[in-house]
Amino acid sequence: MSPARLSCTVSTLARDVLAGPPRPARVLATARQALYVLPYGTDTPLAVIAPGAVRVPTAVVLPGAAGERPFDGTAVGDAGRVGGGHLAVGGLDLVARDTWQPPRAQDTPPGPTRERLAALRPPRPVTSEIRSAVTALDHALTHGAGVDWRRAADALIGLGPGATPSGDDHLCGLLLAARLPGPTPDWLPVLLDTTHRAATRTAPVSAALLHHAAAGHCVPQAAAVLHAAATGADLAAPVAALLAVGHSSGSDLLHGLCAGARVALRPRSTPS
Repeated sequence: MSPARLSCTVSTLARDVLAGPPRPARVLATARQALYVLPYGTDTPLAVIAPGAVRVPTAVVLPGAAGERPFDGTAVGDAGRVGGGHLAVGGLDLVARDTWQPPRAQDTPPGPTRERLAALRPPRPVTSEIRSAVTALDHALTHGAGVDWRRAADALIGLGPGATPSGDDHLCGLLLAARLPGPTPDWLPVLLDTTHRAATRTAPVSAALLHHAAAGHCVPQAAAVLHAAATGADLAAPVAALLAVGHSSGSDLLHGLCAGARVALRPRSTPS
């Protein structure tokens, strides 16, 4: 029996792929509340997510009618199809009806965002597997030059635990901090270049999130922290919501945001 057709809400970053010509796709990763589908001929996975899951920038959001276990029986490598306004994978046949707009760091209201983030001390420590690499990058961004920035940033790509490695999540936070309103840090172009080369050095899903962060796109929980910092609101609730993202992803992202804000504000010494 054919799967029931359901309406879905599509990220504006995924809209053109769904509206384009039909093409094959395959499942890259699965989780309890999400699966990632890579359409043929693209390098950006689409995240098909349950209504309550974290909205990554290319999320295709299921309706409640999809049930509590919409991804049961779907495995990595399974075939799907995307295009013509539809996404079919596993037991799902989705038709695009509505869209949602992923938030961007650049759209944060004017305010003391970097100052407040720089003063914030995240409740959880930096993930132990990336601690020394994070310290080295912080030192390089403060005291080094281009080659030092590149070497230190490269060392974080794909480093650490998690479906999206902790080093990648930290770099996402740095990139978002660099995209905030205000002066652009001189190290941003080097981090952008590192991000462009990440596809061969980390998982496709993580590489895609780095690509989105390089453009300033982020999950709503990160945008809420930035908005609260900009407007002078209490940071406790949005920080707690960000920490709830993934096993350590939210914490690693928060550390990256705070580190990026600190080095963007800190007078940089002249490299010897």
